[in-house]
Amino acid sequence: MKEKIIKVRTFLLKHFKNQYLQTLIMGLISYEMLSYMFFGLGTCIVDYGVFSSITAMGLDELISNIISTLCAILFAYVTNKLWVFKSKTHGFVEVFGEFLRFANVRIFTLVMTEAILIVSKLFRGNPYIAKAVAMVLTVILNYVFSKLFIFNKRKETNNEYKEK
Repeated sequence: MKEKIIKVRTFLLKHFKNQYLQTLIMGLISYEMLSYMFFGLGTCIVDYGVFSSITAMGLDELISNIISTLCAILFAYVTNKLWVFKSKTHGFVEVFGEFLRFANVRIFTLVMTEAILIVSKLFRGNPYIAKAVAMVLTVILNYVFSKLFIFNKRKETNNEYKEK
C-alpha cells in the first residue's frame, strides 16, 4: 500500500511544479493522512450511527451526542494509536496518559458539538445537519491536536535521547 501511495505522490509531484501545491500533495497524499481519513470515516460512522440510532429512539440529541462521542472516542483512540500514528507507548501508565490526552481533546470537541447542537435547537434547526457540520470541524481539529500533542513522535524521540 505504501508503495502505491509513493508512486501516486511521485507522479503528481512531477506534474505540479508549484511549491505550495507540492507541499499540499506531500501532506495530503501520505500513508498517515490516508489512514487518518479512512479511520476518521469509520469514527464518523460510529459517531453518527450511534447518535442517529439513539436520537431516533427518542433520547434528547444532547445526551445522544455525549453517548455517541464516547463510543467514537474509544474507536478513534485504538485506530489512531495502532494504525494512523503508530504510537510506541507501552505499559499501563504511559498508554493511560496518552489516552487521557486524547480524551481531553475529544471532550473539547464534544463541548463544541454540544454548543452547535444547542444553537441548532434554539433556532429549530435539524439536529442531524448540525451534528454533521460539527463532525467536519471535529475531524479537522482532532487531526491537528493528535498530530501536535497526542501522538507526537518528536516527544518520543526527545525522550529516547534524554534516556541515553
